[in-house]
Amino acid sequence: MARSPLEITGSFVAAINSRDLNILRSLMSDDHVFTDARGTKFFGADHMIENWKLFFRAFPQYWIHVDSNFASANHVALFGDVGGKWRVGGQVMPTAWKVTASWLAEIQGGRVRRWSIFCDTSWMNPPEPMRLPELTIVEA
Repeated sequence: MARSPLEITGSFVAAINSRDLNILRSLMSDDHVFTDARGTKFFGADHMIENWKLFFRAFPQYWIHVDSNFASANHVALFGDVGGKWRVGGQVMPTAWKVTASWLAEIQGGRVRRWSIFCDTSWMNPPEPMRLPELTIVEA
């Protein structure tokens, strides 16, 4: 029995949350199109897997939480939150970010053909690392 578009997108989100690139790839059509929150489009599943590797490295502990969803034919809309941390200079920052987000997926042939995210992108700029003031050594 074929899986429903909601089941496929649920598996896609689970693969993102577990950072399982093999499952993620198996759920993408070869002509997969990812549109980020700034409107930039990325074409091709293999290209997108390389981008996910870089994204997971830059934003460790990335997660998606879906509060509600609905499907209409082969389109699925998801609503919830997304968050994670930043990696700056090879170090994971101690603070985390979280924003409200929505996603739109198009399912074709049992795979995700299009995946788009909609959210505020101000989180992409990590906070400045805390700098200690310069100390002056005073001899007593």
